[in-house]
Order: sequence, then structure tokens, then C-alpha cells
Amino acid sequence: MQILSQVVIILLNVTLWSGKKKLRPEDLAANGIEVDKLPPQALASLGTKRIISPDALSTFTNLKREAERICLAKGVRFLGGYAIPKDAVDSLIEELKDIKERFAAEKIAFLSEYDKKVADWIAENPPEWAPVIRAAVESSAAIAERTSFNFAPVAMDTPKGMEENEGLQEETLGMMGQLYHEVRVAAKHAFEATFIGRQEVNRKALRPILAIKEKLQGLSFLDPETVSETITTIDEVIGKLPKKGPITGSNLDMLAGLVGRRLANIGLPLPPETEPDAEPEETEPEEEVDFFPVNSAVPSTTITPLAFDF
Repeated sequence: MQILSQVVIILLNVTLWSGKKKLRPEDLAANGIEVDKLPPQALASLGTKRIISPDALSTFTNLKREAERICLAKGVRFLGGYAIPKDAVDSLIEELKDIKERFAAEKIAFLSEYDKKVADWIAENPPEWAPVIRAAVESSAAIAERTSFNFAPVAMDTPKGMEENEGLQEETLGMMGQLYHEVRVAAKHAFEATFIGRQEVNRKALRPILAIKEKLQGLSFLDPETVSETITTIDEVIGKLPKKGPITGSNLDMLAGLVGRRLANIGLPLPPETEPDAEPEETEPEEEVDFFPVNSAVPSTTITPLAFDF
């Protein structure tokens, strides 16, 4: 398949210890709670108990998210990994190597202070729960086995004798839809974080737009026509903005329109057109939140109403 020949699949294999253990009825009974009055397990579960502060583990969670974020910046989710354009793989691998090294260093530092961090957590909580926490503590060696970071770049193709690989074909064809979904998610977050309730923004507001543009450029082979039109629109809008100072007024409307309408609806079908001579149906108007008016300065084809698919 031609698309698969243009990408490398990056598989992230990151395991994180949660710092939790299952809360048992005997844990409650040890503190005078009548366990025979608890709801049956078919109705409700007891949940978990923490044996270490969540702050002690946040570094590992942040490093995992950083790896996922840089993979999404250059590629698109695919078969449990990320499909990355071949010309972007080398730089991405260098970034992942850096994260892997930092993860290993943080792991060594964490394990060296593991016993102290557990003791600190016990001291932070009511003393009657100290025996319950201590009984659940595992060795640092056991925690080390469940805390790891690795990644692997792989090439994917159909095995010989299985040329009619419909499953892989369907997944590959779905890559374009996944790309557009991820762009819509990014645009929605950018719009909500940057434009809602703002009378002006600075040029930092362009960062998520430029990140979307870079992602689309790298994966343009998935849908050359739509991606090319979208990138042209982005360049035209940014080209009309002032080079310095705050972005306000019609310029702000234009930029918000790019993010909240064009990018937030990329890949979605256009609404059906109304016949010119058709009489409008008399129905009660639906309440609709219109964050901003459609700005005619936005250089684009017909743009769908503000709507998100998540």
C-alpha cells in the first residue's frame, strides 16, 4: 500500500506504576468500619488505596505525555502506535531518545528515595491508617520492574501470500479521518483556551495554528487537495495579520474564524445546500451559541457552522 510506504510506525511501550493497591474489606475492618454493611461487590467496589504520594510519580506521567505529544505533533495515531512521515522520523527518534534517558535518570532517583517517600506519605495521613499502608508496600525491585520507557520504529506491510489484507487496508484508509479528527481536537482546544472571552490576543495565539500546519504538511499525502487548501488558508490569514502588537478587532475575528470554523471542522461534510426557491419550513428556531460572527475576511470556501465531533 502506497501510504504505508511513506510512514514509519512508532510504538511507545511505557509502563507506569500507579502507586495504588486494591482496598480490601479487612483494611476497613482494621479501623472499626463495619464491613458487613458495605454494598455487595456486584453493586459497588471499594476502590484503591495510595501507598505513596501521587506527586512522587508525576514526573513519569509527564514524560509519557511528552512522548505522546511529540508523536502526535508529527504523526497520527495508527494501530496502537503513531504513523510518522519518513522525513520526520529521524528527528522524532532523537527526541524520544532524550525522553528515554531522562526517564531512566528519574527512575534511578525515585528508587533511591522510595522508602523515604513512602514514609513521608504515611506521616501525611491519619495514624490509624499507617498499618494499612505499610502492609501494602512493595519492594523497590518490584516497582522497578513495573516502571519503564521504551519505543520502537517499525515498518509495516502485508505478509507474503496475504495481499488481500482487507483489515490493514481499512485501517490505512482510516488514517486520513484520524488525522482530521486530531486536528479538530487541537483546534477546539486552541479556540477555547485562546479566543473565548478575549478582546485581543498576542502572537503566541499562532503557535497551535502553526503546529497544526506542520502536522498537516507532514501528512499531506493522505489527502493532498484538502490539506493544500487548508495550508493556503492558514498562510493567507496569518499573512494579513499585523507583524507586531496585539491582534484585535476584525483581525481577531478572522483568526478565530480560522481556528473555530475552518480547522475545527476540517474533514466534516458540508451541510446540504438549500434550494434557492424553496420555502423555508416554519419551525421553532433552535438556540445556538455563536461564539463569533462569520467573518468574510476569512479566505476560504464554504465553511461549516461551528461544531465539534467530540
